[in-house]
Amino acid sequence: MNLPEHTWIETADRLPALADAIAAAPWTALDTEANSMFVYREQVCLLQLNVAGALYVVDTLAIARAGGSIAALKQALEDPARTIWLHGGEYDVGTLKRDYGITLTGVWDSQQAASLLGWERTGYGSVVEKLCGVALDKAYTHYDWGTRPIEHGALHYAIDDVVYLPWVCEALRAEVKAADLEDEVAIANLAVEATGWSGGFDPAGVWKIKGIREVPRHHLPLLFALYLWRDGLAREANQPPGRLLNNELMLALVRNAPTNFQLLKKLGLRGWFLSAHGEPLLDAIKAALSNPPTMPERPRQREVLPEEELRETRLKDWRRSEADNRTKAEGRPVPLQVVLPAKALEYLKQHGGNELSVVPQLGTKRSTRYGAKLQELCRV
Repeated sequence: MNLPEHTWIETADRLPALADAIAAAPWTALDTEANSMFVYREQVCLLQLNVAGALYVVDTLAIARAGGSIAALKQALEDPARTIWLHGGEYDVGTLKRDYGITLTGVWDSQQAASLLGWERTGYGSVVEKLCGVALDKAYTHYDWGTRPIEHGALHYAIDDVVYLPWVCEALRAEVKAADLEDEVAIANLAVEATGWSGGFDPAGVWKIKGIREVPRHHLPLLFALYLWRDGLAREANQPPGRLLNNELMLALVRNAPTNFQLLKKLGLRGWFLSAHGEPLLDAIKAALSNPPTMPERPRQREVLPEEELRETRLKDWRRSEADNRTKAEGRPVPLQVVLPAKALEYLKQHGGNELSVVPQLGTKRSTRYGAKLQELCRV
């Protein structure tokens, strides 16, 4: 299958011309590909753009390896006067902020629109098939985008992500307007723009390991020591921690506390892993047993007050009833988030409804329609 006609950019000196094209265009459809499943220090490896019909693929990995950056695109991509089409764009927004300090503005996210329209299937492939009648190849969903050269089929897959996106967004925009959901979608798009990056190693993340509740208290320091050791190993090898030593094996090590190779083999550790890391692993276990590290404080959930529980129950019951009533009256699905977004509900639950203007993601339209009712529900 031939690739769609596109411009391939792998050197930073060609980016100013692309920036000019973006600045001159009314819209740009954008997608990124990263290598998060294959490395410790993930990075954006590919940037695909559809600039008012002209397709571009930027090899961000090649540019980074040459000591360059895509800073030349920053001003054009941050111009709120131009629309940036995305689909499920939180990850794209977050990684572009993390890797390049680029804050996308003018975002219009087709997945947010499909969700607020009440569509059950909102993945890109499903939306493209529904609106464009095209079944996209899903074979490269878990591809390692750090691979060079990129496979022909993978590159086609990546380009397809922006080939159909403008059509999808224009069709959804019309449906959003017909459903009188423009304000709700605009608020959701601003939330996508505000997405940050929350990745990175967190020592307290040890408490999130599935199965930690079954670990005896006196074994927790060993688990923490292995958690730290695994992260250091992964950082040095630039590989995902779980691919080197998964949580199930780590918990088995904690339960058995092996101190020699024979015991390690019985737990099912792979031969290559034992050859490369067996001795350091045993040293880490012995060190933790003789000098247990201090566990990080367990993250505590905020105590929910009785009046908050009452507000939450009232708000959720009313929201469900209102969504059902509107669905019947309007003859189309009205999702819960159209009536009251989760962040707005959480804020009202905690703080009440005295200051509706500061409730996140509520907006003027919802405040006008539901303000009095929300304040009534929040009185306790």
